[in-house]
Amino acid sequence: MRPKRSLSQNFLTNDEAARRIVENLNLEKDDTVVEIGAGKGALTKHLLDKAKKVYAVEIDKRLCTYLQQKFGDKENLKIINKDILKINFRDLIGSGSFCKVVGNLPYQITSPVLSLLLENKEFITLCVLMVQKEVALRICAVPGNKAWSPLSISVQLYSNVKALFHLRPSSFFPPPQVDSSVIKVGFLSKPRVSVFDEKLFFKVVRSAFGQRRKMLINSLAATLDLPKREIQVILSKVGIDPKRRAESLSLNEFARLSSVMNEVLN
Repeated sequence: MRPKRSLSQNFLTNDEAARRIVENLNLEKDDTVVEIGAGKGALTKHLLDKAKKVYAVEIDKRLCTYLQQKFGDKENLKIINKDILKINFRDLIGSGSFCKVVGNLPYQITSPVLSLLLENKEFITLCVLMVQKEVALRICAVPGNKAWSPLSISVQLYSNVKALFHLRPSSFFPPPQVDSSVIKVGFLSKPRVSVFDEKLFFKVVRSAFGQRRKMLINSLAATLDLPKREIQVILSKVGIDPKRRAESLSLNEFARLSSVMNEVLN
């Protein structure tokens, strides 16, 4: 079966890697798993041996037929021929229920899928995801690192993240043009830091990184369309040096900055 370029299909062929990915889900006998992009079943076969229920979501109808033929006798498998971005987790697993998520994310939809998972975090306890190595570095970055970004902040505000291992292109067919990384994302019961207004918090984060090479006072003034003197007052109240750059600020500092920003703007 030829992979479809239009769907960025790169099938995992490294069975040892597939086994390690599933092991890191820490599956128990009553667990439900949602698999993103089941492909030819490299992960599915290991999931079926450990989970109570596996929802294999696959957008390619050809592959759904293939999976049905390969695993059709497994009572704990449900194959869903649908775009993962159109999945409603509440409808899928039921209100008040939880699941774990695993998958090799197509590179062109990595950000939308991460957004979907964050939006549905109340239903998800743990994710083990394969992503482009560069994206993994951004997700797992720490303040002060050049990879620290709005993506790092949006994921780490709600979860514990950990890079597990990297995979060379030779682990896939066809081999992608980039290295891949497997990451573990464990959602928290509440945000890591207290945020008064999440919408404003992320607006401040995006503004700070909007011109990331500039000093914080300049990037915030430019992107928030506020006078520098007003930004100076806000930063002074938070105790942040206006000459710092966005990549040096911690989650706590962004939370305090957005809180004071809220007081000033309102």
